[in-house]
Amino acid sequence: MNSFESAACRSAARRAGVLRLSAPALTLALTLAVAGCALTPAHTASTAFPVLAPATLGSAHSARQLLHAAFGEHDLAFQCVIDARPDAFTVVGLDALGQRWFSLHHDGRALETRLGPQAPQQLDPGRVLADLQLALWPLKALQQALGGSAWQVSEPAPATRRLRRDGRLVAEVHYAGADPWQGQLWLSNFETGYTLSVESRPVQ
Repeated sequence: MNSFESAACRSAARRAGVLRLSAPALTLALTLAVAGCALTPAHTASTAFPVLAPATLGSAHSARQLLHAAFGEHDLAFQCVIDARPDAFTVVGLDALGQRWFSLHHDGRALETRLGPQAPQQLDPGRVLADLQLALWPLKALQQALGGSAWQVSEPAPATRRLRRDGRLVAEVHYAGADPWQGQLWLSNFETGYTLSVESRPVQ
C-alpha cells in the first residue's frame, strides 16, 4: 500500500471511529468471518457495473456504515468507512473488532484494492463498492456514466432505485429517508441472490 492510500485509510477510520456491535452481533460476525467462503457468491463480471470515478459524485461525503449481508442461510455483519471527495475516494472495510478486511482507494485515475489477512476468502471489495455506488451516487451521475452500455439505472417510484442490464432487473435499492448518506437503505441483488442492509451515519 502506498503512503498516500495508507494515510487516507487511517484518516477515514480515525474520523469515523468504529461502530460497536452488540455481543450477539459480534459473535455472529466473528463466526461467519471464518466461514466467509460459504457466505458470498463468487464474483463474475456480469454482476457489477464499472467503477465510477470520484468526480462523478459531485460533492464531498464522509460516512461510517454498519452493513448486514445475507446470502441463502448465511449472513454477515461488517463495517465500512467512506471518505469521498470529487478528486478521490477511500473505502475501508472493517470487521466487528475494527480490524481491516479491505481498503479501496481511487485517486481519480485508477482504483487500488488491498485485502487484509483477516478478510474472508470470498469477500469481494469490488462488489461492495459497486453496491455502495449504486445506492449512494446521484442518479444523474450513474445514468451519465453508464449511458450507452448494457446497464440502466432508474428511480421508478419514490425511495426506490433499480439497476437493469439489457432490460433485465438485476438489483433494487429502497431508502428509508431522502438522504442516502444517512439512515437506512436496503439492496437486493436478484441475479446472485443476496441482500444488503446499510445503516449510515455522516462523519462531521
